[in-house]
Amino acid sequence: MIKCSICGIIIDSFDDAVEEGWIPFFFEGDGEHGPACSSCSDKLICQSQDGNFELKEEYEGRIIYAEAMDVDGLFEEVDLGYILN
Repeated sequence: MIKCSICGIIIDSFDDAVEEGWIPFFFEGDGEHGPACSSCSDKLICQSQDGNFELKEEYEGRIIYAEAMDVDGLFEEVDLGYILN
């Protein structure tokens, strides 16, 4: 199971995530976050000139990240949800 680090939606497998357009990680400044579902990616993330995915400038500092879940169902500790001001 994989959990979107922005909205918290869960998908059953890595293969399904790839097929549905999830991205494995993205940057907010120097901070690395992820994964991100295709819906959040489409709305909140862009690709930089160097090819990395990064949070769109207008959302920097406004996202509180959900708990990350890896493919083994193990959690990494981070915050939950996102803020739109």
